[in-house]
Amino acid sequence: MPSTQSKKIFVGGLDRDTDLRALKNGDYHHALNIRNISSESNTEGVVENIKGNKKIDYDFPKPPTSGKRRITLFMPNRFYFFNYGGTTLASDQSIVLENFDGHLRDENDPYTTTEAEPAIDENGNITLDENGLAYNVLVEQTTFPFPDFFLPSGLPATFDDTVINFDISIGFSLAEMQNPTNNFQIAYNGETHINMLNYLTFWVSQNQNAFANLGIQVSVIDNNSPYFNNEYFFGQSTLNNITSHPDYTPGQVWAHALLFEGNYSTDGLGNEEGIFYIDLKKSSSTQPLYLGASDSITGSLFTADSNGSSPFFLLPDSVNVEDGYGYANEPNALNDSTDWSVSESSDVGELYLTEYVNQLETVGWTINYEGAGELISELGHPVAFSKPIIRANATIVNDVTSNITPSYSTIGAYEDTRNDKIYWMVASDIHFHLILEYDIKTNSISTVFRDSGNLSTSVFNWQKEFLINDIDRVGDVLYWTSRQYGEPCSINVRKSKNSIALIDSSDDPYVLNEEGGTDNISLEDYYPYSLYDPDYPADKKREYVEVIKRGPKYAPSYVYDSDTTISKNHLFGNLFQFRYRYLYYDNEISPWSPVSDITPSTFDNKNESQTNIAPGVDNFLKISVKNSSGIIKKIEIAGRKCKDLGAISRGNRGPYFIVATIDNDFSAWQIDQESEQEISFYNDQAYPPVEAGEGERLFDAVPRSAQTQTILGNNRLAYGNYTESFDVPKVNITVNPQYGFNQAGPYGGLTYVNPSTLQVGETVSSFKSGAYHSFGIVYYDEKGRCSTVLTDDNSKCYVKFPTERTTSDNPSDLSFTPNLTGAVTMKWEIFNRAPSWAKCYRWFYSRNNTVDEFVQFRVLQAFNNQDPASNDDRIFLSLRGLKGSDDSYITVSELDPDAVPNPDISILDYEFTKGDRVRIITQGSQVGTEFDGSDGSTVGDTILTSYIDARVSGFEFYAQNNPNIPIRGVDGLNALDNSGSEDGWYLIIDELIDSNGNPITNYSAASVAANTDLLEQAVVEIYKIKPDAEPGELLYFEFSEVYEISQFGGRHLGPISDQSGGFTTDAFGNTTSPTPASGEFLFGDVYYKRRNMQRFSNNIRGFEEFYVEDYFLNDYTDSNHISIGRANIYSSFYKQHDKEASVTFSDVYQPASNFNGLSTFDYNLGNWEDYSRIYGTIQKLFYRENDIVMIQEDATYKIPIQRDILLSADGKGTLGVSNKVLNPVVPFAGNYGISKNPESFVANGMVLYWTDIRRGSVIRLSGDGITPISDAKMHDYFRDKEEEYRIYDPQFGWDGNYGVIQGSMLIAQHKNFRIKGGFNPKHEEYIVQMDPIPNPEGHWGNVGDAYETLQEWEEAGGVHGNLIEGSVVAWRDKQKRWTSFYSHIAEYYCKINRLFVSWDEGFLYLHDIDSDNYNTFYGITYNTELSFSINNLPSTVKGFKAITLEANQAFELDNNDVEETENSSYDLTLVTDMTETSIDRRIFDQRENKQYVQIPFVTTNSTGSEIIGLGLGTGINNDDGIGVIDGSGTNFGAANIILGTSTDVTNFEYGDQLFFNDGTSDILVGTISDITSDNVLVLSSSIETFNNQFLFIKRPAISEGDRMKGRFMEVRMKKRSKRFLEIFSGSATIFNSELSDD
Repeated sequence: MPSTQSKKIFVGGLDRDTDLRALKNGDYHHALNIRNISSESNTEGVVENIKGNKKIDYDFPKPPTSGKRRITLFMPNRFYFFNYGGTTLASDQSIVLENFDGHLRDENDPYTTTEAEPAIDENGNITLDENGLAYNVLVEQTTFPFPDFFLPSGLPATFDDTVINFDISIGFSLAEMQNPTNNFQIAYNGETHINMLNYLTFWVSQNQNAFANLGIQVSVIDNNSPYFNNEYFFGQSTLNNITSHPDYTPGQVWAHALLFEGNYSTDGLGNEEGIFYIDLKKSSSTQPLYLGASDSITGSLFTADSNGSSPFFLLPDSVNVEDGYGYANEPNALNDSTDWSVSESSDVGELYLTEYVNQLETVGWTINYEGAGELISELGHPVAFSKPIIRANATIVNDVTSNITPSYSTIGAYEDTRNDKIYWMVASDIHFHLILEYDIKTNSISTVFRDSGNLSTSVFNWQKEFLINDIDRVGDVLYWTSRQYGEPCSINVRKSKNSIALIDSSDDPYVLNEEGGTDNISLEDYYPYSLYDPDYPADKKREYVEVIKRGPKYAPSYVYDSDTTISKNHLFGNLFQFRYRYLYYDNEISPWSPVSDITPSTFDNKNESQTNIAPGVDNFLKISVKNSSGIIKKIEIAGRKCKDLGAISRGNRGPYFIVATIDNDFSAWQIDQESEQEISFYNDQAYPPVEAGEGERLFDAVPRSAQTQTILGNNRLAYGNYTESFDVPKVNITVNPQYGFNQAGPYGGLTYVNPSTLQVGETVSSFKSGAYHSFGIVYYDEKGRCSTVLTDDNSKCYVKFPTERTTSDNPSDLSFTPNLTGAVTMKWEIFNRAPSWAKCYRWFYSRNNTVDEFVQFRVLQAFNNQDPASNDDRIFLSLRGLKGSDDSYITVSELDPDAVPNPDISILDYEFTKGDRVRIITQGSQVGTEFDGSDGSTVGDTILTSYIDARVSGFEFYAQNNPNIPIRGVDGLNALDNSGSEDGWYLIIDELIDSNGNPITNYSAASVAANTDLLEQAVVEIYKIKPDAEPGELLYFEFSEVYEISQFGGRHLGPISDQSGGFTTDAFGNTTSPTPASGEFLFGDVYYKRRNMQRFSNNIRGFEEFYVEDYFLNDYTDSNHISIGRANIYSSFYKQHDKEASVTFSDVYQPASNFNGLSTFDYNLGNWEDYSRIYGTIQKLFYRENDIVMIQEDATYKIPIQRDILLSADGKGTLGVSNKVLNPVVPFAGNYGISKNPESFVANGMVLYWTDIRRGSVIRLSGDGITPISDAKMHDYFRDKEEEYRIYDPQFGWDGNYGVIQGSMLIAQHKNFRIKGGFNPKHEEYIVQMDPIPNPEGHWGNVGDAYETLQEWEEAGGVHGNLIEGSVVAWRDKQKRWTSFYSHIAEYYCKINRLFVSWDEGFLYLHDIDSDNYNTFYGITYNTELSFSINNLPSTVKGFKAITLEANQAFELDNNDVEETENSSYDLTLVTDMTETSIDRRIFDQRENKQYVQIPFVTTNSTGSEIIGLGLGTGINNDDGIGVIDGSGTNFGAANIILGTSTDVTNFEYGDQLFFNDGTSDILVGTISDITSDNVLVLSSSIETFNNQFLFIKRPAISEGDRMKGRFMEVRMKKRSKRFLEIFSGSATIFNSELSDD
């Protein structure tokens, strides 16, 4: 039947939407690890596999370890080996340890040794060499066990044991061992194991405390100890001798040694703690320390025993130690001695002293007894000799444990195109989190930051599942944010790289210039070492890496001082307040500190006019400010002269000026974090002003956490979807007045002594009486953020007017009697629990809410209108003493030009306003008592005990020459004195009546007419009522010191008492304790001071002082200022806000002016914009062409930056310039968002890509708007992915408690669902990776109780696997098609210029560069796969005869990654709508660069398969173990048998399978590999033998069956090769089916 060719080329792309029957030529259904249009070799249109990626090596930190360092010191005497069996040796020979048998000799068992003695000539003289030293000769000596020390012939030997004295030295570095200072003399004999035990035990008892002080434990161990290495000290053959000896018993003791132990650890960076060494040295003492010493062990170690035998002490001078550490005798020499034991490596981590230690070889020690000149022969010649006594050795073992296999994972990356670098963040499960830098120019990696490796001190809490998708660089600083990790962060790359490099180059912490260092290491270029110190607290480190810059916590303070060298006083007449802020090395500026309290001078407190000032007194201020951490460069101090300006009266206003800028003293701060600096301020310069409004922010409102960030025009930092503010408790606080006292005793008044100035009766601060005062507390976090003012009903208190107070208003248990009507302080208490986020708190104060302006003064006279015709019951109170006359307090005469300063008549004044009122303070007098105008006595002034408050109806000036005034006599005429002495200002009040409407006795018009009233000489208060503030408009001001909150339990610490007792929680969740924190306020809103006012006594005008309240500290200066600071408000709506659809932005970055405002976020400037949440939370911000692209979960918008949309009359919009930074949004067409997968976002220039999994869409945004590129024949694929991943979508798994990874964020597998985007710039590919969803750990438990352990389940075949396998697919932008799937499942993707990179296990991989390893990603070689459809005439059933591939061949990789020895084609799977088969890669024929193969019979839905009978035969195995069949009457050669070695029908090595039937089932014999004759078959392997069975072949359908048929055929190609592959086309030879009528 005729056949035709159907050919397919591959210039299109993936098509997962179209049925295989309709797939267009050029498109393909599946592709893995290929490219077609973008190629490596200018062959577009040809399918190629992909060059592999290459790893850039980096040495990641190892897990820290801890354990013990152990040194075992074994010191046998040379005779130890003879005493226990051994070999006779010459004195200059080494002991052969293998001859030691461990057998205790019989006590009388002698043995012979050879010893060296001086040679004697024929005349009996010692033979000498040219140096005058004796020649030695060898002589035999017979000795009994436990011999004494061998001496030259002729020496007496009356002692039993030889005690040798030398030092055991210890040091903590190899350098220290050159000249150790810790030396311990030992008196020792090691001839037997008993001697070893006794002498070592004594030595340990004498020195163990000294060693303990060095952190080392020393003990005696025997040969059964696990720390005594018998094999090392004796050798295996010796041990065999011992254990095979007939007298040997298990556990036998034959040796003792010293064990030195100390704590040892490594930090993962190669740094060790706990290193120590020992050495044996000639004793530093010339005398034996223990000669004659008593002992409790034998009683005769160092003294004579009961037999009178004494040990022989070898004096230290006669002892020499050889070898030891390589530099012990010759520091520069390396010894190669082999005189001691083995010197091979150990498998258990031991370091033998026969090996190199830090390049210094050690070979144990030989301790010699040396004599020179001790013997004089008959000729008078000296005898010199040297005998080895002890040969010692040691093992050093660092016994550490670490069962951790560290994990590193890249969680974020940034492309720094300007500097050709990539930065990435690496999360570590051992807390060595890293920031790394790759330099494309040098192809090298640098460490920017390395965390501590300690959970409790690590800066970051990174985890591999939670990514950092928003990273930017401005200048030298990296900025990043991630919702899950809390605070937005930043780090100076240059400084941190320098710091890490310095740390890695030295074993010791570096010391900065600012800390007193001398290595020219400055904070300009380095961070403090503490940022990297594994022992430095994490919360202190965070200050260095968080975007928010912490302003000063404490207000400055100042005191007056005197400089006698300067006569001019520029401070006089003013009150000052100061504040300061920090200037950072990266040019950020912190918020201003709280404002200082008002500190009066000695003059200010006197309340008297002074026209001449003593020169050089109180003429400068000492201002103190706090130092801070190592990122702060300067401290800027601002001050102001307080003025009464603007809408808010009563002072504390006025502009600030920069009065000083000083260096931060970081060194002092490290020693004491409360350290201060002091400057002198004379107010003698023109100071530069602080910009208006700059000091109004209480803190920088950097978000507590933010989902996304972007840089606006390279000069502003913007955050989207962020958290601000805090949840706060319902406070339970009380504030109560203390009348006339504080906790220290009486307060204010004549006898009060100021504890600071020691002045008596001076002005004190007080709280306005007859008024309500509102207080609240504000909580602060450690970064300086604060809450709103928190109040409750008891935080507003009423201070009684003096006339309202009774003794019951003060506590009854006071030990003194306070001035009840005097100055007022406040006691406060806090019962509620502090919020968990708060680290400290401060009180805020609104000032009094009742009384506005007021004046307290004495009424000189009282008049009424006695004109019978007037019916006027008003009372006229003379305030002539206050104003209106030359002799008034406020004079109308010309001001004194010599006054310093001139009295300011505007300071103390009164002008009538409707609604004014007057209160009577003291009881007046018609006559007046005697007074002395100089002593300040208040005798005669009695405070009323009833409260009288009247409305003021007018304030007029009346004079005696005015006939129309209402002060008239009964004659109807002006009643003022004709002399004019009663002329002045009069306060007009209605007649005072009681609650029943009756005139008050002594305060009625009648009593005034009768001169019996008590108004004359009375002190009164005229006041204006303060209007009520609207809710939320009442300003509170910083008022108190800052107080701490305990780290545990949320308890407030107070200056009087701390909060204590158990907390209880009510039904509403309010938590309180029974014992509150308490303190007191000594500074209020008024001053309690003396005022010298006119009064009469027996019609004589004079002056007398009286204590009054006043807003002014001093009546003669502009001093109506109190100790309050910055303002805050109360808001009932305050709580934590997750502003999920809002954007906030910083101040500007201006490098030219050295101002970095990227950490300055000021609420007062309206630096945010709220957008609609209808389309979900903001997931991504990206600045592009003067706009922000804002991508929410379900929509995408454009936000014009400093531009607005102007609508014309026809409704069209044009862009115009706007003063607003953020403007209304402009939506993009199509409701596409990014779901909750911002990690899918990639920008390539101005073209943006991302994935919206909820809609099963992949989005491209460019100048022509949004395009759903998933619709390019991959719509169904991404739709199906949405369904597959739906239950793992992060939208179901995020917790609202951002900044803490907990709760639902860790439940199930939501944390693993990531859609990671990447862009390959070389090939213009957008990469979409959907991560695998792994089976959760412990998943094996779901199988029930069948398995006890995870291991059992795994051994039974249980596998963890993945719930969903990951996938990677690429969009080719030039092609506008999806082109291939990829096998590289990466942790993260990034690019730099034209280079595409990714990460695996934290390692950086460069893509498309490894031409030796195609399709090899992260060290694993993957398949090249391509599936296409042969679909000509798709409705016609066709037969498929052959396959032709225009493709090259290459070596295949087997399962062991070994290349096959011959090139091969592709493994094919062929599938039609009716049948299926497969083709092995090795059976293709290659002709003229084309590969051909016949399509075999089908394996699925085949009617074929064949059984071929062969006849009877017997099976045996030949001598080679190969099965052989001996046939009987067979003709194998004619049976058309397929020969081979494989049972795999798809393998080209396939051979027919031989069977026989045993009557029950078919038994497989094996694979037929050869036919040697008609009667003999050879099989491929050994067989089970059998006799005379009927043999047959069962041939599968692929070998004998139906032809491949169908309406179309899918060709699935697969090859695993590291070699270059290319495919131009695939074709099939087809023919019409003979059964088809098409």
